[in-house]
Amino acid sequence: MKFSENWLREWTNPDWDTRMLSEALSLAGLEVDGAEPVAGTFTNVVVGHVLSVEKHPDADKLNVTQVDVGEDEPVQIVCGAKNVVAGMKACCAKVGAVLPGDFKIKKAKLRGVPSNGMLCGATEIGLPDDGVDGLFVLPSDAPIGMDVRDYLDLNDQMIEVDLTPNRADCFSILGLARDVHAVSGAPFTQPFEDREMAGSTACSQSIKVLESESCPKYLGCVVSDFDTSATTPLWMVQKLQRGGVRSLSLVVDITNYVLLELGQPMHAFDLAKLQGPIQVRKAQAGEKLVTLDEKEVTLSDDTLVIADDSGAIALAGIMGGLSTSVTESTNAIFFESAHFSRLAITGKARKYGLHTDSSMRFERGVDPMLPERALNRALDLFTQIAGGTVSMIESVTSEAFLPKPAVIELRRATIGSRLGVDVVDASVEAIFAGLGFTTESTESGWLVTAPSFRFDMAIEMDLIEEIGRIYGYNNLPETPVMAPMTLNELPESVQELYALKTALVQRGFNEVVTYSFVEEDKQKLLAPDLPYVLLQNPISDDMKAMRTTLFSGLLQSIAYNQNRQQSRVRLFESGLVFYKNDTDPTGATQVPMMAGAIVGSVADSGWDENERKADFFDLKGDVETLLRMSHQLGKIRFESCNHPALHPGQSAALIKDGKEVGVMGKLHPQLVKPMGVSGDVFLFQIRQDAILTKDVPEAKAISKFPEVARDLAFVVSESTTVQALLDSVMQVNSDILQSVDLFDIYRGQGIEPDQKSVAITLKIQHHERTLQDEEVDSLVEQILASAKQAVNAVLR
Repeated sequence: MKFSENWLREWTNPDWDTRMLSEALSLAGLEVDGAEPVAGTFTNVVVGHVLSVEKHPDADKLNVTQVDVGEDEPVQIVCGAKNVVAGMKACCAKVGAVLPGDFKIKKAKLRGVPSNGMLCGATEIGLPDDGVDGLFVLPSDAPIGMDVRDYLDLNDQMIEVDLTPNRADCFSILGLARDVHAVSGAPFTQPFEDREMAGSTACSQSIKVLESESCPKYLGCVVSDFDTSATTPLWMVQKLQRGGVRSLSLVVDITNYVLLELGQPMHAFDLAKLQGPIQVRKAQAGEKLVTLDEKEVTLSDDTLVIADDSGAIALAGIMGGLSTSVTESTNAIFFESAHFSRLAITGKARKYGLHTDSSMRFERGVDPMLPERALNRALDLFTQIAGGTVSMIESVTSEAFLPKPAVIELRRATIGSRLGVDVVDASVEAIFAGLGFTTESTESGWLVTAPSFRFDMAIEMDLIEEIGRIYGYNNLPETPVMAPMTLNELPESVQELYALKTALVQRGFNEVVTYSFVEEDKQKLLAPDLPYVLLQNPISDDMKAMRTTLFSGLLQSIAYNQNRQQSRVRLFESGLVFYKNDTDPTGATQVPMMAGAIVGSVADSGWDENERKADFFDLKGDVETLLRMSHQLGKIRFESCNHPALHPGQSAALIKDGKEVGVMGKLHPQLVKPMGVSGDVFLFQIRQDAILTKDVPEAKAISKFPEVARDLAFVVSESTTVQALLDSVMQVNSDILQSVDLFDIYRGQGIEPDQKSVAITLKIQHHERTLQDEEVDSLVEQILASAKQAVNAVLR
């Protein structure tokens, strides 16, 4: 939330500068994200009254003006602004003024005509662009010669706080001022008087609340016979802008002003457009509504709406409808101020792709005692500016459904044991009084009644947290934590995930952490056959599906880096994927995975190396590193596969005990553009449970007897995989065959075009005696026969 520091100081004004105020707010749990001046630094700029405007004799686009700046004689200023006219008031930088950017105003001649100053636009004095092509026009009642910084209240800071969801009461100047008052002890003074604005004539608009539990309080009032040409005063526009709200029209600005000031969302309807009584009800399934932002939504029957006889005219607590909006021709207004329960509003705005200041507040909780005060404040402001006749206030209240203040027991002993300091009774009571709580002394402590605006108070620890943050966390004693810990031994058969991550980092990878929520369309492209979970209340429309593969996040990260001129990217991630499972109580099965992706060159470019693009086998080497660390290299096989996300000729499934535990390969060419990446991207993904166990090493004596190595070259069909050949060799049952290693694959002269030569080395050894030639020859013959039978391999 953004707010004007000067506006806050109208309510409570501690003897702190902006930095100290920001620090105090942050320490009180209202984290300040930043503070910035509302305007640039400038001096000697005053309110000027343009007395006359004449064309420049030698320049078509320049005018010669006479400007009253509150001195004895008017000053002559040459001005090129299109909107300069006699009688207007504008910001005038006098000779000697210094504008933002250290721009100094001096006497000058423009095309031979003397100019003694400068008439300024908004951006020239460091104000936000007001959209006007020309001078920043001041109100006609602006005092001539007054310093513009004082007139526009520009010695102000715009502060932004990041509020946690439990502090909905601080989404207003009133709420922030309460906390500042409690922390600083500065007097709390409401800068306006609460006035009862209800008139003597009956309200012509009736109200029917059909959903009292969702809307326990609904107030309305009609205002008519007002000045339709009235505009929002400058002071209100400035406070809205510094609160991050754009000025639109008087009626909208007043409801937004009350929202920022008191925290109560309001809405205004054009009375003439209402048909029949106002009805607070649930929408009918399929009912349509065009919102104020001209978006048509189709409503579901669990959505609370404001309706009349024509149908839904507003989404309750979220946004009004276009059909009953207030326009320049509106001459009678129905103001609404209501309390909606949090559960009735929660998630509804996101469901329809909306996010408004009203829904954000109602979802977190708005003071149920506030609608009356806010309505009277809005009516007071409106009639002060535009006049008008106010009707009686129509009210429908269901006391049984209004939130009840929490009454919580607070014990002295618990305060000391939790905070580590004994806070005296008087301080405890003063803290709660400053925050609007009421306390009743008991033998062991107090019964504390939370105010109606504190929805986050439920248990004793909530109260102790309030004491801690107002007492000051910096004032709590530093007590060493005595927490004896026992570190359990990690079984030798368990592989640490951290070790695997470290291995990938050492191979040039960087770890990423991406969202578990992904775009549904991309999910379907990467894993069309896997059932996925859809979120009922997603953060946004492109984050509504729970991921079934880590590829989506990795590809998004690669695209992000490539868009920033990073051509070589090596990333990995460990995390959960989610498969829809209606039999699981959570509705999903969670599986820990590890995945990685590479694109670009194998290594960073250097003067002594020729650049080579990464390929399938580079990634396979990375995967084999993980398998080797977990003693799984001989247990997990790479088999050719067809995966919808991978290139059909460059993909492999990782098979363990006959089950697929992972997949790797090149991103399918048809997915390169939809995923927003470029180049050849290679990916792998493997279940963590397949690589987080390893064999416990067993000591073996080194054989004293010589090892025999035999090289065999087989001619096999081009379609025969090397793995199939190796499998046929390993099928031979022998206690002297120690290992089989591939050392060459040949295609060319002497080999038929549809064949290839695969050369392997056999390591043969006995642990207890020297082998005889007959034993080795017999083993080789068995291997030749097995290879012939399994893959039709012949010795070259």
